[in-house]
Amino acid sequence: MNTEQTTNTDQQLTVSKAATVSSPISFGSQGVQLASLEDAFRFAKAIVSSGFAPRGMEKPESVLVALQWGAELGLTPMAALSNIAVVNGRPSLFGDAALALVRSSGQLEHYAEEEVGERGKDSFGYKVTAKRKGFEAQSETFTVADAKTAKLWGKNGPWTDYPNRMLKFRARGFLLRDVFGDILKGLRTVEEARDIDPINVTPLEQKVAGGLTAQIGGGA
Repeated sequence: MNTEQTTNTDQQLTVSKAATVSSPISFGSQGVQLASLEDAFRFAKAIVSSGFAPRGMEKPESVLVALQWGAELGLTPMAALSNIAVVNGRPSLFGDAALALVRSSGQLEHYAEEEVGERGKDSFGYKVTAKRKGFEAQSETFTVADAKTAKLWGKNGPWTDYPNRMLKFRARGFLLRDVFGDILKGLRTVEEARDIDPINVTPLEQKVAGGLTAQIGGGA
């Protein structure tokens, strides 16, 4: 009787261990090949444990969401983590990656970036032109005057350190999102998203109720 119980227990342990063993993740010329949600989550946990998770993606769940965005955009897992950033709680795409995706889409017929205006003057800026297959060419210009109007010129950070590049990225981001919004899935560029102040979207009735509670001195 004891022998049978021991045998049954050993068999149950063997089955339990077998059930918990995960199948290996394939690795090819493009690196890891994530074939299932389980693969993606295991990879996300490995990224977090390695310390390679970008700021704002310190949890496996956050990395998993970035991987999903990357898959929809056509980015490999590591490219997704390198080029997608969380800004004010929302995903955004670095400007260089946005242009790379558009170029690789097969929909771009012509693309050009050029300086406009006079350096040192409010007229200085960048004009970006793009033509999508089957459509007329479109252009977007962003100048120092535009940056001043948006209260960006002289702002601490990239606008002070790399002002000319920021002018170019702003014109590029606007144009690519207008002409290739489907390819970029509507994502803003990181360079643009960082300059948008967070908006409180709390419903008005909740704001009023919260204010009244504070005035009355109530609350749980």
